[in-house]
Parts: sequence; structure tokens; C-alpha cells
Amino acid sequence: MKKMTISIIVVSLLFIIGGCCGTKKMAKKAEQLQQSVTIKTDPLEMHNGKVKAEIDVVFPEKYFCKKGYVIITPILTADDGSKEHKFAPETLQGEKIKDNNPAVIYKTGQIKSGPKKISRDTTYTFEIDYDPAFRMSDLNLSISIKKGTDGELKELDLIKIADGIVTTPELVDDGLVVDNGEQGNTGNGLARTVEASVTLPAETTEKENITLFYEVKKSSFTSKEKRRDDIETFVEDVKLSNDDTDKEFVSFSILSYASPEGEIDMNKGLVDSRGKNTQNFMSKELKDAEIEGSDEDNFYTRETTPDEDWEGFKAKLQASNITDKEIILRVLETEKNPVKREEEMKKIGSIYDDVEDDIFPKLRRSEIYATFKTKQKTASELVILGKSNPNDLSQVELFYAAQSADGTDKEAIYKTYIAKYPKDWRAMNNLAVYYIKANQLNDAETFLQKAENIDDKNASITNNFGVLYWAKENLGKAETFFKKAKAIEDTDEISYNVGVLQLKDARYQEAVTSFGANASFNKALAQLLSGNTSGAKSTLNSVESEEGHYYYLKAVVAARESNGDDLFQNLQKAVQADASLKAYAINDVEFRAFFDDETFKSIVK
Repeated sequence: MKKMTISIIVVSLLFIIGGCCGTKKMAKKAEQLQQSVTIKTDPLEMHNGKVKAEIDVVFPEKYFCKKGYVIITPILTADDGSKEHKFAPETLQGEKIKDNNPAVIYKTGQIKSGPKKISRDTTYTFEIDYDPAFRMSDLNLSISIKKGTDGELKELDLIKIADGIVTTPELVDDGLVVDNGEQGNTGNGLARTVEASVTLPAETTEKENITLFYEVKKSSFTSKEKRRDDIETFVEDVKLSNDDTDKEFVSFSILSYASPEGEIDMNKGLVDSRGKNTQNFMSKELKDAEIEGSDEDNFYTRETTPDEDWEGFKAKLQASNITDKEIILRVLETEKNPVKREEEMKKIGSIYDDVEDDIFPKLRRSEIYATFKTKQKTASELVILGKSNPNDLSQVELFYAAQSADGTDKEAIYKTYIAKYPKDWRAMNNLAVYYIKANQLNDAETFLQKAENIDDKNASITNNFGVLYWAKENLGKAETFFKKAKAIEDTDEISYNVGVLQLKDARYQEAVTSFGANASFNKALAQLLSGNTSGAKSTLNSVESEEGHYYYLKAVVAARESNGDDLFQNLQKAVQADASLKAYAINDVEFRAFFDDETFKSIVK
């Protein structure tokens, strides 16, 4: 039996029996009895897998026979006659009957159900599990009367008190598909999974660099400096980058400096000369390596400092192990006159050998930068590389390739990523989501457990455990994980999942609160079931969907507003999107006021 959620029938039953009675008079008043029945909720409603009927019985004064019995039995009968369910009967007795049933006082019509409990009416509650066979059905009251304990039992005509069962709450499962999109092979839809994601890696800038040094007051390189092994390595790296079709040449920059130990005017000319000599030297090296464009003057950009490299000196000094470096820095920072500062430099250099030997030589330099821009790859390019050459991708590029891939490609690239980066929970979590949607639930659980072993207080992982148990149809365990995830981090996805559970549990207003400000099918459904029809309509108008059930719920809203035009328009769209909804609609008592309408018939035929 499929579990669903069901509402209440309240029937006001007015017995107009007349006279001080006998059962014959009670029987004669059967028509008046039938006319006096009032119904607050018709048709019946299904909530949380149950159909509940509450029947409120009211008796007028001086009508209930003092020695009579009334036996009330609700009977639910399927329209096609395939099933019938008789509820347990309820018996009332006259005030002179010595029995254990509630007694109706003849004079006042009050009901005495205990030594101290007297009321004007009494309410009987009947409940069964919802059975789809009763979706189109009649709820009738069978009323039998007799006089005295041994009197003949006389059955009155059945009184029809409700027509069919509203099953709109069961649309929650279809709403999961509307809200979340196609969820794979797991049936009627899943709660919302949470995946980690990265943005498409943007173009990046890469720099190859080398620093060449000069002797004091010199602008040319020594033979030893020119023969450094790393110069050849630098040139080879520049050539590789320049020949790489995925990289674009940006600039070749030369920044030249002088140490602050010489005269200012001399250093200005020295820096300029060092820049020119460095360009000439690198031009020959790059040309010999056949690097395209390196023989052109505009291939190079030269920059020089207008003064001694004071900032470089401070940085080197600060990083050194010189005992009095803080004192030296304070003295030099307070001296603003460049000539006097230069004199102080010379004094420092002569006093501290470490400054002369280790710091000043590192400031006589040209810094050389070859800058290239790495082109941005498209998602499809990354997916191709993720399958064929994953080692050519950075970590973020490989992750993006996995999240962008489809089907088994997604599975394969995530596994490659996990093998390369085994401490990153994100790929394990996302692969588990892939398996949940593919209904490979054991594999999903394996990777969620691996992810949890890395981060056991992660809301995304915890939420996805909830979805896993949802797919396993263990809603109790799913709710435990959703609540735990919500306590870690209250996200829209997690709150939505909690709201769906509340909706299935017939806690409609709580569900509306959990769904929050975000529009969704199931939020609209919760609003409708909590009595807020206009709110449901507004929410649905904010949802973007072409799913059949989306239009179907709009048709239900229109039916409750008695708006035939909107009903027909949306129902037509619903069955065009999903032809199976015809059979559902033709037996949906939400539309019972339109069952005989020719337009309705033409849509569902």
C-alpha cells in the first residue's frame, strides 16, 4: 500500500426524531435525518498516509428515545465496487438503557459519556491507511436503530457524507523531480544533493626569471657570470614557453639596479648602462636559441631605478643575521638627504664586512623576466584532457574537468583526481552524488564514508548521506542526517530537504518555513495544503519549469479558486508534457466540480 497524507471529515449529524419515541418514529424521520447532515470537509483528504474522518453528532432536545439505541457505522466504498471498508461502529443509547455506551438525555439532547462528562455533541474519529483503491469512493453512514437490548435492529438508508479522497499531498514526490531536475534511475525523484564546485580556471600569467650580477661600479658581466649554467636553463624554459601553443608571449623585461654605495650621479648612468648590456647579452642568447622575435628591439622592455636600490638594501638587511641591523635601519630611515645617506652607507659598508660582502653585491644586478599568458581552456577542452592527458592539467583544471563531464567520463575523471589528490573530500563527495543519481547506492556509500573520514563535520557530506538513505527509502535515517547537516550549516539545499520531510509528514506550515524565500514546486504545495492558495499561486508563478506536474499543480490551484479557464489551460499543458497525467486527473476529486464539463473531458479522454 502506498503511504500518503489524509485530512478530516467533520459531519454534523442532526437527528430530527420527533416525539417521545419509539424506533418506528425514528425510522419515519429518516429523510429529515438525511437532510440534516452537514459536512465541513468533502471530499476526504489524505495526509501522511492516513485517511481520517471526524464525525460530530448533535441531537436536538426531546428526540432521542429513552430506551433506544443508535448504531453509526461509516463505510468507505470504492466507486468501481472493488473494495469496501467498514469502520468500527459507534453506539449511543437512551438515558434509561443500562449499558456502557454514551447516553443521550431525552429532554436536553445532551450526551452523557461518563459520570461527570456531559456535552452538547460528541465526536467520533475513524482512521485508515490510505489505499489508492479508494481514491474515487463514497463515504456513507450506515445508521441502525433498535428499541431495548433485545429489540429488532432496523437499518436506515445509507447517508452519503463524502465523495472521494483528495490525494494532492502525494505530489510531493513528483515535486522533487520538478524542483531538482532529472535525478537518474532512483524512482520519483530525490532530495537535493550538494556538490562541491570550482569556477572555470581563468587565464594565468607565468614568468620565467633569472638575476645576473655585476661587480662594483661595473656595467658589464664577468666571463664567469656569462657562463652560469642556469642561464642556459633559463633560455631553454623561455623557448619552451614561447613554442607552447597554449601560451601567449607578453613581455621580456629587464630591471637594472645599483647598490647604494656609489655616488648618485654615477649610479644613474651605471644602471642605464647595465640595462643596455643585459639586453645585448640576452638578445644574443635568445637569438642563438632561435626564439621568435628575440632579434627585434621591441621584444625587450628595460626599466631602471632613478636612485640607488634603497628598498632592496633594507629588505636584504632585514633578512640578514647582522647583529645591529635594527639600529642601522633606524639611522638610515631617518636620513632623508640623499648625499648624507650615501655617506652613511659607505660608513656602514666599511664598518660591517657582512654588508660589504653579502648585501651590496646582491644589489648590483639586472632582473630578467619572460612573461607568458596561459590561454583559458574551455570546459570541453578540459574534459578531453582530463580523459587523455590528466597530468597536463593543474589540480583545479582537473577538478573542473570532472565536474563538467557527463556519464562514465565524469566517474573516470573523478577517480583519476582522487588518485592524484587523495586527501581532497570534494571529489569523493561529488563521485558519491554521481552514484546516488545512478542508483549505485553501495558505491555511493563507500565514497561518502571516505569523504567523511577526511572531514566528519562537513554539511555537504552529511546532507548527501541523508539523500543516500532517502534513495534507500529509509526516511527516518534520512531525516537524522538532514537535521545533523542543518546544525552544521543551514544552506538552502539542506533546508529544502528538511521541508520536504515535513511536507510528507503533514507539517505543512513548518515546511513552508523551512523552504524559506526560494520558490519551488514543493513550497507551493506546502502553501496550498496549509490553506494559502494565493501564496501557492504566487510561488508557482515564480518557478521556471516545463514539467507536467508543474502545470498540474497550477491546475489544482485554479480548481480551488473555481477558475475554469486557468484550470483547463494548465491541465492541457500538463498532459501535453506528461500523458500519464490524464489517468491521474480523471480520478482526481480536486476537479470533481468539472468532471461533467466537456472541455475537461476532452483534455483527459
